[in-house]
Amino acid sequence: MKKEGRNTQEVGGGVRPLFSELPTTEARGEDILLIYEKAGMSWAVNEHSVAVAFHARALAKAMAVQETAFLRDLEMGALLHDIGKIGVPARILSKCGPLTPAERNIVREHPVAGYILISHFEHLRGAARVVLHHHERFDGRGYPFGLSGNAIPLSARIFALADALDAMTSDRPYRRGRSFAFARGEIARCRGTQFDPDVVDAFLGAPAVVWTSPFDGARPARSSRWVH
Repeated sequence: MKKEGRNTQEVGGGVRPLFSELPTTEARGEDILLIYEKAGMSWAVNEHSVAVAFHARALAKAMAVQETAFLRDLEMGALLHDIGKIGVPARILSKCGPLTPAERNIVREHPVAGYILISHFEHLRGAARVVLHHHERFDGRGYPFGLSGNAIPLSARIFALADALDAMTSDRPYRRGRSFAFARGEIARCRGTQFDPDVVDAFLGAPAVVWTSPFDGARPARSSRWVH
């Protein structure tokens, strides 16, 4: 299955540098692209996934996390977080208007679907935890399980903030990307509700330059064809 409008060649070139510090060949971007290709959705390895992986790793380091395996699983989970959307119809993913309750339920199946898809790979089991829990909220109002606090894996709590940062500062079909200052304020406002307070504090305590784009050293708004 091939989707139009996806330039995976450019994106693939952007994935590889992320893994330059990791010692195992399992963690290299070529393997990530292969997993997507086998799933029939290599077009989904887009700038959003790469940027979120970049920010998640930077955020983990700001929290003094140094364990190589943890950083590898976090980064790979970020790259693969939306792979479960392979089962969501494109008309839903690209819908500009509000989703119906039935459509919303379909979208909410993607964390479990993605977990099932990649957890069969032994070297992706840690990453699969990020995929499974990436829509949980610190206050327990997320999905698919409504976990709260430390019951959510730390990797998923870190991912949640990195994902929100890139989502807010990227263009969507229904709005222009917001400024970094706006996103920073929203993240601070959601401390203890949507986000883990410790993760927020690490984010707020890091210099703004840490969150520059992995592509061109700036933070321009970037487009995404996936609305939901």
